[in-house]
Order: sequence, then C-alpha cells, then structure tokens
Amino acid sequence: MERQVAIVGAGISGLLACKYALEKGFHPVVFEAGSKIGGVWTRTIESTKLQNNQQAYRFSDFPWPASVKQAYPHNTQVKEYIESYAQHFGILPFIKFNSEVISIDYVGESDAEMKEWDLWGGNGKAFGSKGKWHMTVQEGGGKGSIEEYQAEFVILCVGRFSGLPKIPEFPQHHGPEVFHGKVIHTVDYSAMENAEAAKLIEGKRVAVIGSQKSAVDIAAECANANGTDFPCAMIQRNTHWMFPTDQIWGVNLAYLSFNRFAELLVHKPGETFLHSSLATLCSPLRWGVSKFVESYLRWKLPLKKHGMIPEHSFLQDVSSCQILMLPDNFYDKVEEGSIILKKPKGFQFCREGLVIDGENEPLKTDLVIFATGYRGDEKLKSMFHSPTFQNYIMGSPTSPVPLYRQMIHPRIPRLAVIGYSESLSNLHTSEIRSQWLAHFLNGSFELPSIKSMEEDVMRWEKYMKQYAGRDYRRNCIGGLHIWPAIYRSGFKCTNCNKTYSSKNIYLDLTVTAGTKDYIESQPARTELFRSPLVSFLYERGWRQNFNRSGFPGPDEEFNMAQEFFKPSEGGVLVDVSCGSGLFSRKFAKSGTYSKVIALDFSENMLRQCYDFIKNDDTIISTNLALVRADVSRLPFASGSIDAVHAGAALHCWPSPSNAIAEINRVLRSGGIFVGTTFLRVSSTTPEILRPFIRQRISQSYSYFTQEEIEDLCTTCGLINYTSKVQQSFIMFSAQKP
Repeated sequence: MERQVAIVGAGISGLLACKYALEKGFHPVVFEAGSKIGGVWTRTIESTKLQNNQQAYRFSDFPWPASVKQAYPHNTQVKEYIESYAQHFGILPFIKFNSEVISIDYVGESDAEMKEWDLWGGNGKAFGSKGKWHMTVQEGGGKGSIEEYQAEFVILCVGRFSGLPKIPEFPQHHGPEVFHGKVIHTVDYSAMENAEAAKLIEGKRVAVIGSQKSAVDIAAECANANGTDFPCAMIQRNTHWMFPTDQIWGVNLAYLSFNRFAELLVHKPGETFLHSSLATLCSPLRWGVSKFVESYLRWKLPLKKHGMIPEHSFLQDVSSCQILMLPDNFYDKVEEGSIILKKPKGFQFCREGLVIDGENEPLKTDLVIFATGYRGDEKLKSMFHSPTFQNYIMGSPTSPVPLYRQMIHPRIPRLAVIGYSESLSNLHTSEIRSQWLAHFLNGSFELPSIKSMEEDVMRWEKYMKQYAGRDYRRNCIGGLHIWPAIYRSGFKCTNCNKTYSSKNIYLDLTVTAGTKDYIESQPARTELFRSPLVSFLYERGWRQNFNRSGFPGPDEEFNMAQEFFKPSEGGVLVDVSCGSGLFSRKFAKSGTYSKVIALDFSENMLRQCYDFIKNDDTIISTNLALVRADVSRLPFASGSIDAVHAGAALHCWPSPSNAIAEINRVLRSGGIFVGTTFLRVSSTTPEILRPFIRQRISQSYSYFTQEEIEDLCTTCGLINYTSKVQQSFIMFSAQKP
C-alpha cells in the first residue's frame, strides 16, 4: 500500500523534498499557501539578486541555462530557474496551490506512550509508529472552505523568512501607534508589485530599521528613487560584515571560508581527536583568515568613518549566516548623502517620526520599514495543534530548535523539517537533506536511539553557541556545510543489521569494515594500488604513461564515455575502481547525473580523491560521494544503478567475471556499463600471430583480447556489446537487458 506523504510549502526545500520522494516511488501532496512556487523568491524586493555565485546555488542535476551569464542572477532569473526545475522533473502536478495548512495534529499513541519510546516512532523507522497526522487546510487562498486531510508522514518546508514578522516592542505611548506616518514590515513591502512599492517610497522620507540583506536592498532602492532630496535613514543596532565583491585582496572569498580546508580550522560536532587537535593547532590560522577578510573591508569601505565596524569577527558572522553582499555602489550613496547610516543604542516613535537615542531632534519621517526579520520558531510552533509538540519544537529559551541532522525532532514521530536551519547555500543543504530523508522514508536505514539523537543535538548546539555567539538561535551551520554531509555519514543495513560508518573522508562498505583483528590479504595487483606512494603518483605521472599504449587521454576518454552513457543521463553513475577520482570528478562536474559515486577498494586512492575534490570548489555543490567497496561485492540493491564506469580497471580485478556479473546485478534494465583496459594484443599485432598469443603477458594483471572481453560481457548477461580500439587501448560498452 502506498504511503501518504504530505509536504507543506513549495519553496526550494518543498520542491526538493517532493522530487526525491518521487524518485523513491512515493506520490506526495505538496500544500502551498500561495499561487506560485519558489517560496521567498515569489516575494522579493525588485532589486534583489542572488547572494551566492550561481554555481554555488544550483540543483545538482539541473544546471543554470546558458542564457544566464551573470555571476549573481536577478531574482526574476532565479524564479525562472526554479520554475524550469519543477517543470523538468514533473513536480507541478503534485502541488495543491492556494492551500494553507493551518495546523497539524498527530493522532495515535498518547503522550505518555511516546515518552516511553527508546527509538524514534517506537522502532527507529519512518513509518514505525501507529498514528497519522490530521491536517487542517484553508483552501482558496484563505477564502475557501476548511478541509481535513490525513498523512502518514509530514515534511514541513515552511522556512523561516516569511510569515510572522519580528517587530521590536516599545514602551506604551512610544510605539508605532503615536506615529502619524506609515509603518510596515518587509513582509508587506516585498509582497507589493514593483510599481506599487516604487510609488510607496517615491518622494518620502523613509527610515529602514535593520541590518540584514532586505534592509540594505530597501535603503538602496529608496536612495535610487529619491536621491539626496529625501535621504533614506538606515537605523541598525548591530552591524555585520558586508561585501561589495567576492574578491578579497584578489582572492575569492570561497577559497578562504567556504571549502573543506576552512572546515578543518573549526571544532566540529562529533569530531575525532585528530580533527580536534588540528582545529586547536590551526586556531591562529583561523584568526588570521578572519582578520585578513576584515582588513580588506576596512580598507575598501568607509566603515570607520560611518561607525559601521562590527564588534564581532567575520568568523562569527559566517557561523551565524549573517554576511551579505551589498547592492551596487551602496557606500557611494552613503558618501553622497542619499543614505544616512545610524547606529544608536535604541529609538522610539513620536508624532513626527523617530526619537533616536543620543540625538536632540527627532528624525522626521514619512514611512518606517521594519527589516527586522521573522519569528521563524513561532511560525514552526504554530503549525502544531498539540501543546506537547509545540513545547518540543521550541526547545528551551537558551537553545536553538532541537533537530537531529537539522531535520528530525527526536520526540516527534513521522515528521521532518527541511529548510528551517540556515546555511550560506540553502539550496545545497536542502538538497542533501531531501536525499537523506528520501532514503529514510524508503527504509534504507533506521534512526539511532532517541538518547543518541538528543546527544547529537546537544553537540550541534554547543558548536552553534561557540561560533555563532548570541545569534546561535538562527540554527545556522554556515561554517560547516560539508561536515554534516560527509563526516557524519553512516547507516545500519536493514538486511544484515551491520552498522557502517564513515572514515571521515569516505564511507567504508567493505565486508571487513569494522574488523579489529582479522586481516585479509589481497593479490599483489590490488595491494599495489593501496600503497600511499602509488596512490599519490597515479595522477602525477603514472596515468599519463598510458598514452604510450594508445589511451587517448582523460578528456577524450571522458567524451567517449559520455557518448556511451547518453541513455543513462540524469541517473545514478558509479565509477568503480575510480582510483584518485580522475573520471569521478569529471562525471560529477558535468552535471549529467543525479548522483556520482566514486568507488574504490584502496583507502589511499580515496584519500587522494578527497584531496583533489577539496581543492576544486566547482565540485562542492555536486552530488559526489566517496565509497570504499569491493567491485566483486557492490553495496547496492539489484537494479538500482543507471550507469557503471570502470576506467583502466578490468586488468587489475582479481576476478573479472565476478566483477562484471556483480555490475550486471546492480544495473537497472537498460543500464550501461562502460570500461577501458589494455588489450593483450594490440591493433598493430600481425593477424598471423594472434592465435598463438594465448598466455597473458604479465602474471600480475589479466590482459584480454577483444574477443575475450566481448565473450566475458555476454556470458555475464550483458547485451549490445560495442567497442572502440586504438593500439592496445579498448573502450567497450554493454547494456543490461
């Protein structure tokens, strides 16, 4: 029987959750309160652009169109990109527009019964508990009837930057009620049509309250509209590090703070002793990077002149997701006087405008716009009908929203939250979480005990408080995008009950993973490539020598393989015996596949692969996973893989027949296998001599003829064999029936 999965919200997170649920065979219903997809991108200020470089804000299996040339696309281009994604993957038919979920209520086990659970939902499974969610939905965009729905699992993708505005409290008779002008919040301003918003601010004395992205964007719009005749006052109690460009002293900001090396410099939840020691030893470097960035901004922008130097470090702003890109020529407008920056300890309203602490005269104002954020935690709390669940989701006043893996509350069954926790690339982290959740829903693994999850939540709370300072409640993992995805990988096999965990860099799925005393010897050809020296040299001279035997070179080999793999585009590709990941990286960066798995038996090859990846920022947002496994015992379900690549590998395998039979098992019907190897006889070997060349040239490797390779593939059950030969080089392809 098909499970009923409901998703609340059709923003980025909701679309991703729907897409990956569909891939697992579910047919979710997405409830969207508005009439469009895109979440916050449907309610933006006219001038808003993407804060991330477009390559750091893209779906892993859906590149930006070639027509978008800008590094930081305009909000209209972002909306078009999101809409194209939803259309391409057939998500739109599963969305109920103008359907606002008012509340959700879990009907099943009592509170007392749930408190007795040791495992989430009773057994750690997605659908382990007995209850269901009853959902109350306001149809017709708030004007229609109230309908009731039921779901066996609910995914809340309501975000935190919409809904309930956060407006400061004021003493009685000193708040907005005494002001004779107009007071609105950015939620109101961004909901207006562009022409209406422009008319609202034109010729007005505007005061913008706030210090984040929406505040600077609105201030810039006001300055553009009114110039120095009606300067815009931007009032902020706390300042943040703002960037006019992503180049810091000629170095891209991503190379300094948004990569794997930068994450090694901070302490991480669940880190090993080695990582902890490294972070401690590198603390001077961490401080130096922060000061390097701050020094550039102090030099580039007149921060000191206008009293806008933040009181905290750049690292703290990164860790609390509060760095931002300035609108074009923002400080030029400040210098000319069309924007006035103020940083008072406080302010109050009066009849004429605002009374600023430390100033004798009131700031005469016609319009006050609060750009003070949203009460995301209250919005999340209001979704629940149960007071118990409301208390659970809010946590304590001194803690962030307590979510395991930033998704699962340890004590609320059959529910996940995606998109609440912040990062500096929300699309990237939401996609990883949606993939993880889809596997969980499909029964690929079970959750650890409630106690273990709560302990993990506390570790992440400690990290947030350590690095984000007073803004820890933003649930930001800005300084650790990759650690949750790679270093915390691990799961329990539902078939054999064995628990597999990561080795910090790769996921070890070999049979012997976790053994302490048992050592299994391997053939010499296998052990050779496990050595640190050969692994280091593989892409630094070893592989380049293959051209002597007719190998056309990595770029040409990649293009040839891509031609064979065309029927598998958009699917999952496994690069077996990947070595140092030469082709895994190319497949991942191509954007052709939804997932790329770099798989090898050699621990040191995978470490080399990781080193190459961490130094290539174009790979960070791709779906590339590193797995240690034996090609003769692949850790994948039968019929689950769309494409398998084996570059220069066949001759190294202890049992090529076992390996190809295993590849045939994991391929789906129509899946493609492409391999390259050295031939025992080359295209230049005289025909008359070929029948006499029966013995393999080397005792260490298994070299074959063209005929033997075709026979091997056919015998193992593959069809449609084809090949291309150049001297001793052969690239062959076969398909699963």
